[in-house]
Amino acid sequence: MTVQRIREAILSEAREEAGRILSEARARHDRRLQAACSSLDSELEQRLERAQQEAQQESQRQIMRARGRHNLALLQRRNTILDELFRQAAERLVGLTDEQYCAVVEGWMRQVPAHQPGDVLCTEPDGERLAPLIEKLDASRAADAQLRLVPAERPTLGGVIFRTDKFEIDLSVDTRIAQLRQELAPQVAGIIFPTDIRV
Repeated sequence: MTVQRIREAILSEAREEAGRILSEARARHDRRLQAACSSLDSELEQRLERAQQEAQQESQRQIMRARGRHNLALLQRRNTILDELFRQAAERLVGLTDEQYCAVVEGWMRQVPAHQPGDVLCTEPDGERLAPLIEKLDASRAADAQLRLVPAERPTLGGVIFRTDKFEIDLSVDTRIAQLRQELAPQVAGIIFPTDIRV
């Protein structure tokens, strides 16, 4: 074999080896590129999914906050209406005729022990209205169990507060209306506002 043929054989083999190396390098490059693209696609899909979840969660939070604000405003409005309703009830009670008003207060004063003397606190305007009632009650009480009517700043709306050195019995319109509001508010609200607040 001549030098020329040897040279051509070597060059041919080198070309084939170079082609094979280049082909393998291209294949490796293509596989890496495909893997990188696949990884990027997967990461992009995960990021997109996370972004969608975060957007949905934020949207839900905003909806919940808006619903909470709405429900709070509705509850405040309901309470304002209920407050006004019970305030009007208190005014109507205090606005009864003297005879009717005394009858109501007399019913409340059944809670006062018959043997216990004490002060009957009332508002200034109620001093005159309730004087006949206190005289009537004192007529049936022992001499050492008499009541003393004390027109003062307590209670605010009307009714009376029975006070001794040891205890008080609150028979005021203020307290009665507050108790009634607490007891009856759910029922009254159910009648006035038939639909429940949705939270």
